[in-house]
Amino acid sequence: MRHSCIFAAVSMTTLVLSGCGLEDTGPSAFNPATDVDLVFSTFDLEDSEVTPDTLSNTRFWDFYRGIQPAMNNSDDLETTGELRSHIALFISAAATDSGSSYERVRNPLDLMNQVLASGEVTNFQEGKRYIIQRIADGVAGTYNTRGNGAQINFTDQSAVLANLSLNDQLWVYPTLDWRYLPDGPEGSDLENKVYRTIQYVSRSVQEEDQAAQPELVSVLAGSRFDANSFVSLGYSPTEFATADYLSRNHGSIELRQDFIDAKTDTLFIKNGDTEVIKLDRYAGYTLADNTPDCLRIELDYNMDIVRVFASDGEPARIDDPDSSDDQDTIANPANCSNQDNTDAVTSWAAVAVSNR
Repeated sequence: MRHSCIFAAVSMTTLVLSGCGLEDTGPSAFNPATDVDLVFSTFDLEDSEVTPDTLSNTRFWDFYRGIQPAMNNSDDLETTGELRSHIALFISAAATDSGSSYERVRNPLDLMNQVLASGEVTNFQEGKRYIIQRIADGVAGTYNTRGNGAQINFTDQSAVLANLSLNDQLWVYPTLDWRYLPDGPEGSDLENKVYRTIQYVSRSVQEEDQAAQPELVSVLAGSRFDANSFVSLGYSPTEFATADYLSRNHGSIELRQDFIDAKTDTLFIKNGDTEVIKLDRYAGYTLADNTPDCLRIELDYNMDIVRVFASDGEPARIDDPDSSDDQDTIANPANCSNQDNTDAVTSWAAVAVSNR
């Protein structure tokens, strides 16, 4: 599995993952994490009379709808459809009839977010209340399942009854971590923040059973919250979030969301073997084929604009030409992650998304 301490430093934000060299919270610190084993009638998430806002709190809700072109341009509409189809492989989204939104999703990250917000799981509530008390005391604190050897298991009863594959029936989360850092992570100027990490990893199966498993292999997601706005019930307002999804056959995607500064969602697609977007429909595309190894789609909510960037064979960092030290590197401006707006393959005006 390729996930590592990817949340150690992301642009202006630091997201914290247990085991990445954080300082201990002190000898008096208490970690209340224990085993949690839950059975659901189904893992499918959709809006209902009881939970009318379920989908609006799923991770891709803004991005999936927000990339919709404001103008009826056939090229942009086709690109948008290709992007949505690719995202659906990772979050199991069922599109509405119009295709501009989804009416159901099924994935471990969105399910865990809903469970945490519901307030119905005693140990998760104990963890939130513990963090809130540490905030009130101004003292760092941690709830971490991995640190206590605790395991989180979710079982889908309908999938069990239907005798579906193991990873349709059982979702296991090796890590759920809340961490309050009043002084911020080392090397950061952030203060009084709460960081949350969620990790899901699919179960290993025999080779003959692999083809029947769901596409998603793992998710690693981090969120940052202002401590003054952190709540024990419902969804705490998010300042920054990132989620990295790894699939069996379609590479990986990573979504980074900034809710307070730039107000952008940025999707990175890493799937060099298969075409995701037919980029050569745009005159600004100059690469040899439609399978670049770096693809970035940026949705700017302030400007209501979508930009698509692509590069191939360009490392993220290159040697610093102004340094004599071979170890000194700089961001490669030719890599799609670092390209300026003027380097975009294409861009289009997008529909406005409320609350972003």
